[in-house]
Amino acid sequence: MQMERSSRKLLCAGAVLAISMFFCRAGAAHEGQAKATLVSGILYRVHTGFLEVKSDEKHVSVVKVDSETVYWNGKTDKVATKKDLSLGDELIAEMIEKNGALVAQKVRFLNRGS
Repeated sequence: MQMERSSRKLLCAGAVLAISMFFCRAGAAHEGQAKATLVSGILYRVHTGFLEVKSDEKHVSVVKVDSETVYWNGKTDKVATKKDLSLGDELIAEMIEKNGALVAQKVRFLNRGS
């Protein structure tokens, strides 16, 4: 009888340990992922290293871009380049933190004129 209780306690302790290890690993996997911030509006100006996005008449946001930024043409639903952007395009930039600064990871745009 005493042996059965010890086996049950050991089995329960092992199950609790396995479950807690699972949740610790799941939490650690999400720690490395930064939360994305979205910036949306109309493309106002294009510069080397950043875009100016006008969200309304009084607000212009600076969207930093780098060599890893992915441009996505929403009309064709294909990868594009920065050269495909036109002033007045509607865009959404997915921003992440890199080296202490917000940088666009992905810029999805719709050409207004087409």
